Amino acid sequence: MTHRVSIPVLLLALACGGCGANKEPCTDNCPDISGVYAIEHTTPVGECDFSPYLIGPTVQILQNDNGRGVVLHIIDPALQLEMPLTGDVYAPGPEDESELLGSFQMTSRTVRSASRSDSRSMTLDVSASGTVSRRGERRVLSATLSTTDMAGGKGCNVTLSFTGEGD
Repeated sequence: MTHRVSIPVLLLALACGGCGANKEPCTDNCPDISGVYAIEHTTPVGECDFSPYLIGPTVQILQNDNGRGVVLHIIDPALQLEMPLTGDVYAPGPEDESELLGSFQMTSRTVRSASRSDSRSMTLDVSASGTVSRRGERRVLSATLSTTDMAGGKGCNVTLSFTGEGD
C-alpha cells in the first residue's frame, strides 16, 4: 500500500527538519545560513478573510548576534511594505543529514489591516521556519511562512511553503 504525499506536506516536512521541539537555539559556533535565495517554488495552503504575509522573488536571510539571530524580510500586503521577522538559528544535530547547514525559527505578533481594501484591524501571528542545506556548490532554502488570525477562536491560517537556491 502506498501513501500519496502532497507537495505542500512534503515541503512543510522538509522545512521543519532540524527544528524539532527538543532543539535549542544555537549559542556559539553557529552555522552560516545567511544569503540571498532566488525563490523557485511557492505553494500556498489555506484561505482566510485577510491577506497573508508574502515573500518576494528573492529573499535574503541575515544573521546577527554572532550568528545566533536571524532576520528575514517579508511583505505586508496591506501596506505594500517589507517587514522584518526575527528569530533564532539552530545547528544541525547528529541525527540530521550531512547536507543540512542549519535551520531557523521566527515568530511575531502584529496588528494591521485585514487587507489593502479592508481596514478592519486584525491581530495576526506570523511565523517562519526553514532549513538551509548544501546541494553541490549551491545552498538550498526550504521554508514555510505562516499567517494566523487567532481572534474569536477561529484560528484561520494561511501557510506559504517555498524553496529557493543561493550561492
